[in-house]
Amino acid sequence: MSKTSAHAPSRSNLVVGLASGIGLLVTGAGLVLRRPRLFLLGLIPPLITSLLFVGLFVTASWLSQGVAVWATPFAEGWTGAEALRGLVALLIVVTSGLLLVLLFTVTTLALGAPLYDRISEQIDAHAGSFDRSPDDGPLRALWSTLTQLAKVVAITVPVGAALVLIGLIPVVGGVLSAIGAALFGGWMITLELVGSAAGRRGLRTLGQRHQLLRRNPWLILGFGVPTFLLVSIPALALLVFPIATASSTLLTRRLHALSPA
Repeated sequence: MSKTSAHAPSRSNLVVGLASGIGLLVTGAGLVLRRPRLFLLGLIPPLITSLLFVGLFVTASWLSQGVAVWATPFAEGWTGAEALRGLVALLIVVTSGLLLVLLFTVTTLALGAPLYDRISEQIDAHAGSFDRSPDDGPLRALWSTLTQLAKVVAITVPVGAALVLIGLIPVVGGVLSAIGAALFGGWMITLELVGSAAGRRGLRTLGQRHQLLRRNPWLILGFGVPTFLLVSIPALALLVFPIATASSTLLTRRLHALSPA
């Protein structure tokens, strides 16, 4: 009996955390849709950036077969060389897609920062008061955005390479790689989306945001994985950004109220 009780809290945290993360998306959608002018303005940045990143993804997909051949010279003459290279090409497409979705998110949030900050601030004001930290100056904010963009690339590239290697494992590799991409992408996209609300609370570096997210990892995955998957679909990404901005503000408030792990 005691053994069952000991395991109950962790299972409950898993189920409740995942469900609560999805619930925050639904709640955020309701809040931002009640502000139609802000919602419509929030569609403009992803409309601009999606054109660029869809083009980059198409280019990466077109080059993937050539890169796969270049990366597997040892397979020349093998019976299954074409199948191997097809798999490598597919994994390159998946990995480049992961990187591009995260860069798309960072770029869109940076381009639409005034609009998304306004959405986030209105949701914060609606949800209640909090202790606000002084804002950064424009030059410091720009430098912070550029350095964080570089850090996202530096983190994502080796993880993407690891996912490619995992994908080469027979039978289960493709599934494990896809799950890993969704979990990693969900965490990283949440890391970016909480930036505005976390910054108002003095949490401006990636390290500080990581610490904030670690206060409830299941909640983060419940919010982040669906958001990542939705943002990966260009047509839906337009609608997701203003909604995710509102939802991530509620998420930040919930995490900030928790004691550090």
